[in-house]
Amino acid sequence: MMRLLGSALLLAASCAIAEDIAPWPGAVDAAGLAREEMNLWADAEEFDKALVRAGKVRNDPTLNAYLQDILDKLYPEFNGRLRVRALDAPHLNAFALPNGSIYINTGLLARLQNEAQLATVLAHEGVHFVHRHSFQQSERVKNAATFALVVGMLGVPLLGDIAALSSMTGFSQEHETEADNIGYQRLIAAGYSAREAPKTFEHLIAEIKALEIKEPFFFASHPKLQERIDNFGELSKDAANGRVGLEEFIQHIRPVRLFTLQEDLAAYRYKQLILVLSDPERRKEYPPEASYFLGEAYRLRGKEGDLELAEREYTLALELAPDFAPSHRALGLLLYKRGEKQLSIPLFKRYLELMPEAADRGYVEHYLKESGS
Repeated sequence: MMRLLGSALLLAASCAIAEDIAPWPGAVDAAGLAREEMNLWADAEEFDKALVRAGKVRNDPTLNAYLQDILDKLYPEFNGRLRVRALDAPHLNAFALPNGSIYINTGLLARLQNEAQLATVLAHEGVHFVHRHSFQQSERVKNAATFALVVGMLGVPLLGDIAALSSMTGFSQEHETEADNIGYQRLIAAGYSAREAPKTFEHLIAEIKALEIKEPFFFASHPKLQERIDNFGELSKDAANGRVGLEEFIQHIRPVRLFTLQEDLAAYRYKQLILVLSDPERRKEYPPEASYFLGEAYRLRGKEGDLELAEREYTLALELAPDFAPSHRALGLLLYKRGEKQLSIPLFKRYLELMPEAADRGYVEHYLKESGS
């Protein structure tokens, strides 16, 4: 811990002379770095390990390989140095560490719509590494409350370097604008549709405002979210068509979207579920099981008429994903509590057939007995 804090102080002292540092021309070895930057990279490596130990790095080799393939297309000369992985975290966030590690949260992955939008995020984060923004960054996590918020967000021990973690709370306006502009050029060079770049942010604004949440970390620093949309809109207004990558994106992100729905439900984030899944256009982006989660969100909200809405969604879930066990249990329980116990019997039985080792099997068997089965 003392070495970590010591390297933070060394880095702060070096910031005055770091402003004119040139970007990396290609893959670089940590052994060739000056001491201050080498320490910063070492701290980032320790933070990488902490994320793994905390179980935050998503255990999905196929997804991580897909993300890496996109990043390699964007930064071919940094193959082997820039590395991207998904984090199991609900926040709309992505960040780059000084050693070339890039992370993107499942919460943000689930909200993106295609590969071009994903590439927009990864291209932006890659610039922070290539242009050595962490080393140049003069602003640090300024107080213990902010630092605790960052660490608490990830659920990892308090052992990362404050300077390294500053990358997660945002760089300066100059650095963020540079990352947007140069990242955009990388996007074009890799053949992606530039017209998707502003859309990466547009469909998130409504969610952020409707839920009255502060702009998440990826969007929190200057320039603000609307300014970034305007900037990308201006950059892409005359752009030619390029790769959107919808089908491959959906294939790889489907498990992530299902995971985020489960996480939102477990955390009683029913407002988010209703906001996203009640929109017919957004609903198309999610797997058919999403109807069950929307039904549960209505049930948890508990307003007048919500049980009827929940029943509608449970029924739709059974039609669209008949082998998804939770839908059978949910509709069966709704009918049981409403006094229609005979109608609940086949639903409970099918639930137990699909999930013979269900943790609540005893309860469901009790419901069946009480229903006369």
